[in-house]
Amino acid sequence: MITLDSLDLQKITPEKLGELLMDAKKTYYTTGKPIMDDHTFDTLEEILHQKNPYHRIFTKAGHKNFDTGFEKKKHIISMGSQNKVNKIEDLIHYFELKNVLPLLVKGEGGGGFCVQPKCDGISLEIEYKEGKLIDAITRGDGQIGDVITQNVVKMKNFVMTLPNHFSGSIRCEVVVLEKDFKILNNLSEEKYSNSRNAVSGISQRLDSKFSEYCSLIAVDVFSVGTMHALSLTTESNKIDFLKTLGFTPVETFICQNFDQIEEIYQKFLNKTRLNYPFEIDGLVIKINNLNIQNQLGYKNNRPKGQVAYKFPARSSQTRIISIDWQVGPLGMITPVAKIDPIEISGAVITFASLANYDLIKEKNINVNDIIEVSRRGDVIPHIDHVVSKVTPGHFESPIKCPSCGTLLISESKFLKCPNIKNCLAQILGSLKLFCDSLEIRGISNKTIEKLYQANLIRLPGDFYKLSVSDFTNLTGLGQKSGQNIVHQIQSKKNITLKQILTAASIPNFSSKRIQQLITQNFDTPEKILELTVEKLESLPGIQITLAKKIKEGIDARKTWIQSILSQINIKSTINDLSPTIYNLSFAITGTLNRPRKEIEDQIISLGGQVVSSVSKNTDYLITNETESTSSKFINAQKFGIKIISEAEFESLAVK
Repeated sequence: MITLDSLDLQKITPEKLGELLMDAKKTYYTTGKPIMDDHTFDTLEEILHQKNPYHRIFTKAGHKNFDTGFEKKKHIISMGSQNKVNKIEDLIHYFELKNVLPLLVKGEGGGGFCVQPKCDGISLEIEYKEGKLIDAITRGDGQIGDVITQNVVKMKNFVMTLPNHFSGSIRCEVVVLEKDFKILNNLSEEKYSNSRNAVSGISQRLDSKFSEYCSLIAVDVFSVGTMHALSLTTESNKIDFLKTLGFTPVETFICQNFDQIEEIYQKFLNKTRLNYPFEIDGLVIKINNLNIQNQLGYKNNRPKGQVAYKFPARSSQTRIISIDWQVGPLGMITPVAKIDPIEISGAVITFASLANYDLIKEKNINVNDIIEVSRRGDVIPHIDHVVSKVTPGHFESPIKCPSCGTLLISESKFLKCPNIKNCLAQILGSLKLFCDSLEIRGISNKTIEKLYQANLIRLPGDFYKLSVSDFTNLTGLGQKSGQNIVHQIQSKKNITLKQILTAASIPNFSSKRIQQLITQNFDTPEKILELTVEKLESLPGIQITLAKKIKEGIDARKTWIQSILSQINIKSTINDLSPTIYNLSFAITGTLNRPRKEIEDQIISLGGQVVSSVSKNTDYLITNETESTSSKFINAQKFGIKIISEAEFESLAVK
């Protein structure tokens, strides 16, 4: 099986790549053992299209002279495949380019889109004359295919004689139902890896064996007369007509807009396809009105009025589409790779972190390279390594900030924009961090940007000055949104000094350091704002370099801190410190009854510390498990650390 990592894509010529893809098409349509999976084929085809968009593979479906042992025959109807997209934005763009969206208004003759599951099988034309079967022909190259009538007549849902002396062709997809696939693999000496391979292998058997485990799903109809004569003016009319002929048609939905299409797509992607009777690899989106489809016509034997909206590949190997540079709230410039969508651990991944520019250089990463992606901790998509180089060298870093144009500086492994006071990306990001830190719900990045553009906020303290009326003129918002947001903000007027300093996003001043200073009696805003490098350096664990950075950070955020102080009431925590928790360190592991962050905040508010790992200096490990293989649990037993349950911690906290 050819995989993305088995090819040297940097050295392979477009002609050799094209021949490889054409061979893959041949085995895909004529054998039960394809040489590459769909994701690999799609990725290689995209690479070839970039290297040579006029390669002959894009104007012909494949080889016409496959030696399969079957008689060849030319198709009456078009048997081309669809163009494909894998994002809603690309789907919209596809139809926008056709200039047909204004015509797709529901009215006489039907409108909107016809949406159908994309069967992951093989395509077939069944030809009839005067209601009698003539031949069943595989798709082949889209123009000529194999006559496999002897196999098709044994398949489920096959109709031998059609009513009303129908003359024309029915296009079907041959699939193997999941229930039949299990039976088939128990009977067959040759074990098929998936139902798609089973369909391909069985349909091409010269002895017709196991054909009864294949099923026909009707997707299209063509009359030797005209669609108009049959009163077929829409795709949905075709489906109804196929039922009258006795066929089992593909499931069909009518959508009037892209939101409805996306709703169906997400439902199939995340739920329906898992229990679907047969394998599907996306949705087929068709313009419902046949007149509009006919006006658009075909290009390279592919209908312009239809497109396949594919599901992401179930693979960890994919292609880098582009690399963008994101400016963080504190000025760090982080490269993020946009990738061809893949599915890992049940999640659709479209972006992957590159962490810092050194990683790009170290792993020699560039646009179009084939990469291996994993989900670290089953959460963050991460690029492990380059599977196959396509573009020589590594992606170049920016010199100036993508947001404000300021010259970037290097800080350890990172690039940084030093313009913390005037860089719009940093300002908007820090305002969002303020809301997130105080758990002010309902304020998205877009809402903050709208408030900023309307000159309603500049500093975090400005949030407290907002009124409901400020939201009524903002696009996408209104009185109800304004009421919810204002209520959320006003509920955060009584906060602690630690919450104030954390929400101010002070560079180099972590939550742990803030707590350290407060417990060292720097427990008022005045004491914090008047800190000197000398005072900071005198504290345990703070060296001269860190002391200078904390001082610089406080000075840079002084206006932000003062804007918050002018609007809130400081809630004292001195009397709330627990003598049984103060200055003790706690690690947490396993499943809890409450959100972990809630317990962590409780520990910190009572004067304790939360540590990410267990060492001999840790005081307690909180867990509801009596046995565990986690490193924290094992180390706690090793070092003799006291292990307590969540309930025991609660008892400790109230003493």
